[in-house]
Amino acid sequence: MRFLCTYLSSLLFVAVTLSVPVDIPPASVTDNLFSNNPSLSLVQDTHYSYHVPNTPISLVLVLVRQSPIERPALFRTIFTSQQTLRHQLSQESNRWLDADDDPYQVDDKRSGKCMIGMKSVHVGGTDGQRLTYRDVLDVMQGLWDVLYLGRNGYNTVYQIKNGSVVVGHGKIIVGNV
Repeated sequence: MRFLCTYLSSLLFVAVTLSVPVDIPPASVTDNLFSNNPSLSLVQDTHYSYHVPNTPISLVLVLVRQSPIERPALFRTIFTSQQTLRHQLSQESNRWLDADDDPYQVDDKRSGKCMIGMKSVHVGGTDGQRLTYRDVLDVMQGLWDVLYLGRNGYNTVYQIKNGSVVVGHGKIIVGNV
């Protein structure tokens, strides 16, 4: 019985934590994020370069701190997209984004308060510089790390690199598709 009470109490804490946005001063966000994450480096005040661990994907992000995104909407949008992509990749092999998925867009259907979009860069008509479904999943992990876990939930534009090659760009904004 004691275990059950402790378990229910922790679930309630998680539910309250996820539903109440927490405002943390930017200095403490960046200090904590940089000290705990060697993959993230500050390029300028709101410009970040982030290498997604254990992947070839890196992101260059520009955060618009005047435009926050509600934390629960950010959570739902990224989490739902990650689950959908993981399921798709478990059912079939990795491949280039289908034409109707490029640009790839996902939004928080529940509240309409968060939209993520990304698009392949097509240079000279080659297929070699396009996003794959695995790339998109890796980008979602990077957005999760920087924006959600790093408590940097703001409108953001970003560039996507696979190694040293720019393969796409995207945005995360308040709104829906």
